[in-house]
Amino acid sequence: MTDPDRLAAALATVLAFADAAGAERVVLLLDEGEGTEPMMVEREPDGSCAVTEGEETWPAAPDPAVAPLPLPHLHPVPATALAADPETAELSAPLGTVQMLADAVLALAQAFGGRSVATATWPTRDPELPLTVAGRPGEPVVLDLAGRQFELPA
Repeated sequence: MTDPDRLAAALATVLAFADAAGAERVVLLLDEGEGTEPMMVEREPDGSCAVTEGEETWPAAPDPAVAPLPLPHLHPVPATALAADPETAELSAPLGTVQMLADAVLALAQAFGGRSVATATWPTRDPELPLTVAGRPGEPVVLDLAGRQFELPA
């Protein structure tokens, strides 16, 4: 079972990340060490939070008295700034935007150490085609468009 202080920090950080980055959904898999299943902390598109441990999921509310862990500067990216074509793997966005999103997701995972994984989903111009970015320290960042995954070059 995760330390309650670590869980409280994870909830606060996931919520702060989602709000600052304008992400629709954020998921953090907390590495709990060798031989232990990770705990999942989610912020859903409706703003609610949930925690999953093993087969059990429950709603969770961040404690306003708990500060989020430090993250890099984040700012929302308007959906109109991101256009994606999963067939051609073309993604168009203002210069540096995709790298900023990738760096931010990786920083979220790194804030919790070990082999923690973070994902965040942003809307694009096409509401049916969100962009999901996944990062784990020491591994390439992966973009997901309509179920197709693409590794970002190192």
